[in-house]
This record gives sequence, C-alpha cells and structure tokens, in this order.
Amino acid sequence: MEITETPVVTVMKELIKPDRIVETHISYVFLKDDYVYKVKKSVDFGFLDFSSKKKRKAMCILEKELNERFCKDIYLDVLKIVRKEKSFDLVKYDSSLLTIDYCVKMKRINDNAFLSAKVANGEVGTEDAVKIGENIAKLFKNIKTDPYAAEANGSYDIVRFNCEENFAQTEGYKGNLINGSQFDFIKKQTMKFLDENKELFDRRLKDGYVVDGHGDLRLEHIYMDGDDFGLIDCIEFNQRFRFNDVMSEIGFLSMEVDQMGKTEFSDGLLEGFFKVYNDEDSRKLLNFYRCYRAYVRAKVTCFLLSSKDENWEHYKKSKDDVTKLMNMAALYAANMFETKSFIFYGLMASGKTRNAKVFSEIFPVRHINTDVVRKVMHGIDPESKVHVDFGVDIYSKENSLKLYEELGMMAESSRKLGRMSVIDGSFSKTEYLDRIKLSYNGDFLKIRFFASEDEIMSRLEKRKNRICVTDGRIEIYESQKKTAQDIGADFEIETTGRAEDNAVKILGFIINEA
Repeated sequence: MEITETPVVTVMKELIKPDRIVETHISYVFLKDDYVYKVKKSVDFGFLDFSSKKKRKAMCILEKELNERFCKDIYLDVLKIVRKEKSFDLVKYDSSLLTIDYCVKMKRINDNAFLSAKVANGEVGTEDAVKIGENIAKLFKNIKTDPYAAEANGSYDIVRFNCEENFAQTEGYKGNLINGSQFDFIKKQTMKFLDENKELFDRRLKDGYVVDGHGDLRLEHIYMDGDDFGLIDCIEFNQRFRFNDVMSEIGFLSMEVDQMGKTEFSDGLLEGFFKVYNDEDSRKLLNFYRCYRAYVRAKVTCFLLSSKDENWEHYKKSKDDVTKLMNMAALYAANMFETKSFIFYGLMASGKTRNAKVFSEIFPVRHINTDVVRKVMHGIDPESKVHVDFGVDIYSKENSLKLYEELGMMAESSRKLGRMSVIDGSFSKTEYLDRIKLSYNGDFLKIRFFASEDEIMSRLEKRKNRICVTDGRIEIYESQKKTAQDIGADFEIETTGRAEDNAVKILGFIINEA
C-alpha cells in the first residue's frame, strides 16, 4: 500500500528512519528496530473524532491506559512530536515545546508472535486454543468497570439500538449485496431474541458481565511470546464499541476463526473461556453475539463495496466475504434460541457425505462422519478399506450401537459450545437414532439424501479403486437397501445437482422452519 505523505509522516520518517510504515484508515504506524510509534490521523468519522491535536493527545493517553490492562510492558509512553529550531524531536507529551502531533510508543512484538500468524502457520492446535480462551477470560474477569459507565454504554437499550442500527443501515443492500430472505430471517430472530430476553440482558449488566473491555478482539490483536500473553489495540475512541458483554468479545473472536474455517480451534477457545464463565446465561448469549458480530462485519464490507465498482481488484473477494458472513450469521441466527444438529442420512452412495462435507465448508458446523468415527474407535486408519460381509465385524449391530452412542456424545459436546453438528451416516435402523438420543440432549433436523439406482451403481463402481473412508460397495448395497428402516425425514435432497446448491436449499429449509 502506498503511504500518504503528510507533514507528520515526513517528520517521523526523518526522525526515526522507520524500517516499515503501515497505514490504516485511522493511523500511521512506524516500525523501527524494537519499537513501534503510532500516530493518529486527523479524521472525524462520527463514531471516531481525531480532528484536533487536543483530541489526538487525549486518545493517545487513553489508548496507553486502556491497553495496559491487557498486556505488560508493551505500551511504553505517550510522546509529543516537536519542533526544535531547525530540527524535530520526540519528547514527553506534557512538554511545553511547539507541538506538531502526538504518538504512542510501544515495544515491537515479533510478527510471528501474533495469534493470527500462529494459526496461519499451523503452530497452535485445539489444546493451545483452550488455554488461550481461558487466559482471555481471566483478563476480562479482572477488569474493573464503572457500573454507571457500563449502564450508559452497554445496557439492553444500547444493544437493541446497535442491532436496529445495523438493519437500518443495510436494508438498502437487500437483493443486491445481501440475500433478502437471510436479511429478513436474521432481523426476525434478532429482534425476537431481544424482545424475549430483556431480563437476561438486564441481569448481565447488574451482575457485572458488561465490562469496559476490548471491543475488537481478533487474532491479530492477541500475542504469545514465550511466557508472555496479552491483547493489544483495544478500542479507545468510542465507549459504545468498547463496553460489551464478555460473550460479545469472545463471540467476535470465535466468529472470526469460524470464518477461516477453523471451527475446532474456535471451539477450543470457547471451551477455555467457559472454564471461567461457566454459566447458563453466557452460553445462551453465544450465538446471539456471534450472529451480531458476523452481521456487523458483513455490513462494514457492504459499506466498502458501495464505494467501489467491479473493476476494483478486491471487489469479487469482498463480495464473497459478504456472502460467507451472511451465511454464518443466518446459521447462528437459526441456533440463537437453541443449538440444533443435523442428521444427513441415506443409503450408501446416496451423496450424503459429499453434501455434508460441502455444507460444513460453507457454514460453521461440525462434520461428524460415521465411517471415520467407526474406524477410529477400532484403531483403524480411516482411509483403509475394510472388506467384510454386511452387518459383521466392525459393522455388527453391537458395534454400530456403540458407534451411534459415541456420535451422540460428540454432537452433545459441540452443542454445549453452541456449535451445530452434521452427523453423516446411513441411519439404516431406527434404534441407531434412539441410541444417539441417549447421549444427545438437543433437537435434530433429519435430511435424507437419495439418487437413482443407476446413479448409485455408477458411484459405487467408481469407488472401487479410489481411496476413501467409506466401505460401501456394490455387493452389499442390496442387503443394506432391503433391511433399511425409515427414520423419517424433515427434508429430502436428490443429489444429482451441485452440493453447493443443495447447501443453499438446506439453509432455505432452516429459514422457513424457524
């Protein structure tokens, strides 16, 4: 990105001779050796006002004070950029020398220490996520918050105003950048949740869950450097954005990780967070706030796109981001009142696994594949072929009943984290469904997948020499077909079309059913 050469940029370049300059919409960041110098731009966006030196000074001081709650020895000082006869200098902010501007001096954190880099490089796993989530929760637990400021900036009325503002600001994008039925559904679910849960929001405020928090909790604002752990770049410029229920904070982070397709890591963060905030109300609010945060991100991207045209190099990606975020928001909205799960079932080669895989790539759900879990339970590589007769060995009735109970436990563990599961299997016996219900305490939506006999035979023939987790083959298909029982379907999909289109149909079914 080409840096806008303003007078303060020219002065800072001369003063510190930076290794690198990063420009955002609200600041210039100068990186030099072991330090970072952040200068706020002279801008006024309504929700943010840095238009005068006096205001920029106050915001620099506040930025240092607020962020020191979340990290140690990172925010070092607030400095004044001054003129000294024929030269310039950086001095204490309360100096009487002629002011050019102000900046925050920070210790430079290694780029690879940020959680965004560690996730992208595969350096952290689910166990790390649990610890990170717990550490974040402890930071919020120790925040001292003025209850009067919390009420003024994070009450039920403020939350409702924020939601109503989001829908008012995006209604003009319906049918263009935003799917109209998704807009209507998300708005309906959100306002219904607010209408029915005012006492919940009031209770959260009274009990101290609304804190003077971070406001922009993202992977790029979390660092881990040896034993050092902390958060940086909290929102200092607007109290309404910073005072949040703690579930709004972790909901934002969880949503961002979901957007990356890393739902296991997201669930690890939540598992750790719930070790500290392990109460029913916190869990009840999770999908409300994930929906809210995904919708805000979609809204902001719509704002950006409205000022561009299709010739802009990032236009398609940004438009795809809106679609992804709206899909996520719609699914969170569907699980706002109660986290449900899907059963994707059908005979072998009916297309259920392909559709489950694609559905879990488009939407933030957990895909639980029966064939994979069955083999793992018996110590078998999931991609190894098991050639046994129908209904024997690992496919015996006894082993199948154990399997389906395990599937229920897996879905239940996800449900407790607000995560919808897609359990993908044949479900050829009604007692398999009954066995899942022994360990799963939520509701299921049952989707039956089917294809013509010729299509199924063709698919089974193609599988013969292909590496895949399923052991379905032509010689046992007829046995499964003859003995399969009807578990009842809420919705049915013929799988001759694209799995991506089927995913859209299933979301439409969810919206219509809610």
